[in-house]
Amino acid sequence: MSRALVKIGGIVGAAVIATSLVAGCGSSGDTIKIGAIAGLTGNFITEEVVKTAGRVFDDVNDAGGIGGKKIEYIVKDDAGNPQRTAQVARELADDGVVAMAGSGSFTDCDVNDAFYRQQKISSVMAVGASPKCYQSPNIAPVNVGPFTLITAELLFASETLGNQKVCNFTVVLPGSEQAVNDAIGQWEKISGKKLVVNDTTVQQSGDLTPYLLKAKQAGCDAVLFNPGEQLVVPFLKAAQTQGMSDVDFLLLAPAYTESVAKAVGGLGLKVYAGSEFEPFTAASDANKGWKDAVTRAGAQPTAFSQGGYLAARFVVDVLKSIKGDITRESVNEALRSMQPISNPMVGTPFIFGPGERHAPNQASKMVELKDSAWVPLGDFITVPTSS
Repeated sequence: MSRALVKIGGIVGAAVIATSLVAGCGSSGDTIKIGAIAGLTGNFITEEVVKTAGRVFDDVNDAGGIGGKKIEYIVKDDAGNPQRTAQVARELADDGVVAMAGSGSFTDCDVNDAFYRQQKISSVMAVGASPKCYQSPNIAPVNVGPFTLITAELLFASETLGNQKVCNFTVVLPGSEQAVNDAIGQWEKISGKKLVVNDTTVQQSGDLTPYLLKAKQAGCDAVLFNPGEQLVVPFLKAAQTQGMSDVDFLLLAPAYTESVAKAVGGLGLKVYAGSEFEPFTAASDANKGWKDAVTRAGAQPTAFSQGGYLAARFVVDVLKSIKGDITRESVNEALRSMQPISNPMVGTPFIFGPGERHAPNQASKMVELKDSAWVPLGDFITVPTSS
């Protein structure tokens, strides 16, 4: 995904005037109001997420809506400011949204989980990043998320690439320590192996060479590194300087961007990344619907926009299953009693369900950096949920 986890810590809480973007039918009194929170301004921009989701809803409206009612998609800009994130959620609740769909805010889950529970608002998120997103009865992200992805990538290293000395160097954000440890523990349980180095003290600034020297000294043949492009590029350039061309570098989805490919593609290193969905750089049949939607939306094609597309598609399917009035209560009931929805862009079916937590997406594909371009590799790697 194109925006880095490391940006979360850098989000500054400057007050920003809210932006409300209404897509689809603007009529009042006879619409189905769906809300979303995204970064339309500030340091963390996710405009392509809601633009693509909005295109899906526009298509439904152009085809007559649902039960004769048009979807009114109300997007609120939180500018990456937690105070704004809380405020706009309350504005959406006051607006009478029946559910949230396609949110692309990194602070939404931590700030609004309790509010969503209190207001009985369900959210099908496009991009979940914090542990709270996967631990709420009211939130179900469509993306794999950073923690399951850690397990999947470690499995790729040990089981597919055959690495014997797998090492982990991660930036751990406040509140994520347990989730990172659980993800590593899940890999250990499945593979029966242990990390040679598990360094979760990586800082978001400064010289990264000491971590690479630590990896060399331990003989790591695979190195997992979780930040996005701001740290990944200097990290890999330093690895080249250290002559680590025989090491497999495994990056998480925030580093799966075209700019990273161009910046480090010529270093002669072995670099892989997790895609979370069908790789957005793949010209596959699975991506056709999303590609059409993101193009007509005039949005940037990214994995984030894939999340927006899928969240909107899944919510539309659930809305269509409702007999009678579409209200917050009937949407909640439909989400909790829904049948799993399969889509070729994801490795496991989407389901909300009645559980106290939701992490329906448990599979990711991998991409390899070749000639300054990301090339899809193989099939989905599915993390067993029963392990």
